[in-house]
This record gives sequence, structure tokens and C-alpha cells, in this order.
Amino acid sequence: MKDTKISIILLALIAECCIIYASVLVKITAMSAINLGFYRVTLALPIFFVIAYYRSNIFLFSLRDVSFMLLAGIFFALDLLFFNLALRNTSVANVNLIAALVCFILVPIGVIFFHEKMKKSFLLGGIIAVCGVVILIKGRGIDSNASIYGDFLALLSVLCYGLFLALIYKLRRKYGTMEIMFFACFGSSITLFVLALCIEGFQIPQNCDEWWLVILIAFFGQVVGQGFFNYIMGKVNTQTSSLLLLFSPAIAALMGFLLLGEKLGFFEIIGIIIIMIGVYFAKRQAY
Repeated sequence: MKDTKISIILLALIAECCIIYASVLVKITAMSAINLGFYRVTLALPIFFVIAYYRSNIFLFSLRDVSFMLLAGIFFALDLLFFNLALRNTSVANVNLIAALVCFILVPIGVIFFHEKMKKSFLLGGIIAVCGVVILIKGRGIDSNASIYGDFLALLSVLCYGLFLALIYKLRRKYGTMEIMFFACFGSSITLFVLALCIEGFQIPQNCDEWWLVILIAFFGQVVGQGFFNYIMGKVNTQTSSLLLLFSPAIAALMGFLLLGEKLGFFEIIGIIIIMIGVYFAKRQAY
């Protein structure tokens, strides 16, 4: 049992490192946010299809379950839309810090729809985390790479991501990771393609360097990062899976500082610490 928990933690660390590395790459690409999200999921589709088709006959899945997978893909598409826009308007650390607040969406969903018991510490942690968010926003320094608008977009991303993870959690009780990811990515690809056409206009990477960045974002962010984390969703409950997201703020702040030179002000650091304490209190009984 202990070895299983260690394996899950290691997979969570690998998944979050890959997802955050992909978010760093998003910051340095010139391609627009929606088109970038489209390429991220579309380039991953063939990999998920080959593995899923090898493992099971995906064409025999019930229409109802496929519809839920496609719906999960639509929520993930909206998550990517707001996530990429947030990265263009605030720091990598802030985007991934706010992403850690997904537990305050997942836990109530787990209680209401999956009959999981809410821990008493959850409400206390929620109050502490909200105080941290206020300090984070109010305490932004003049040298900060963050903005209120970008943080708001990150919050919208968290809402969509929480709904996506809730559907994945339900589907993982019956289907494997690759099968779900294929249909979810298919739904995301169609959604983002339509949004790109309507809002930004369809774009093609202009040179080899741009193609290489897009491929890396798809591989690390979608295939490895999201693939591993969705695998974890089938092994633990909603509360434990959201606890594992606690790793992301520290990893994001470190990567943002080392790779992008992003600065954090004193009160922003205090806000981050308070939020992490709040999320810890909310989740400390998950294991």
C-alpha cells in the first residue's frame, strides 16, 4: 500500500512538472492562445488513438459514455483557452497556484455526486485559501509579472478544469486512461478548431522552431502530463487527487524564476504560502 502511494506521488510529480514545463513553453511562443490549444490536443490524438485501439475496441463504447468523454473534452478545451490566455497576462507561478485551488471545486463535486465525505478541515482551509488569494492580488508589486485580469482568466480555467476532472473521475471507474483521453482530445480538438476559426483565424506554425515548440507542448503537456494525471484519477478519490495538485505552485514558481526570470514580490510570496497552507488544511485528512 505504501509503495502504491509513493508511486502515485512520483507520477503526480512527473505529470505536474511536464504540464508546468509546457506552460513555460506557452509563454515563449508567438502563436495565439486558441490555436496553440488546438495543436496541443490534435497532435496528441494519434498517440492516444493507437494505444486506445490496441487496448480495446473503442468503436463499441456506448453512445452515452462517448458523449460524456466528448463533454469532458469540451470542458478541457475551455480550460486550455483560459489557461493559455492567462499565461499571456500573468505569471506562470500565479496560473499554476490558482490551478491548485481546483480542490475547492472537486471536493464539493465528490461529495454531491460521488457520495464522498467532506472533511471538517475543508471549510477552514477554504477560508484560509481565500484570504491568501486576497493578499496575493492586493499585494502585487510593481515588478510583478502578474495581473488581476490574468488571475481572473486562471480562475475561469480552474472552473473548467475541475468539471473536466470530475467527468474523468467518473469515467475512469469504467474505462482506461488512453480510451478516455482519445475521445476527450477529439472533443477538445473540434471545440478549439471552431473557436480558433471564429475568434483568431486558423494559424499554422511559421517555421521549424515554432513547430518544435508546439510539438513539445503537445508531448509534455498533453501526452505525458495530462495522460499521467488522468491515470491517477482512476486510482484515488477526488480529494486525494486534488491534494496532489499542491505540488504545482512550488514547481511553477521555481520554473518561472529559473526559465523566465519571473519575479515574485514579498506579499505575493506571503499570499502563495497562505494559499498553500489553506489547501493543506483542506486536504490534510485525504490520505
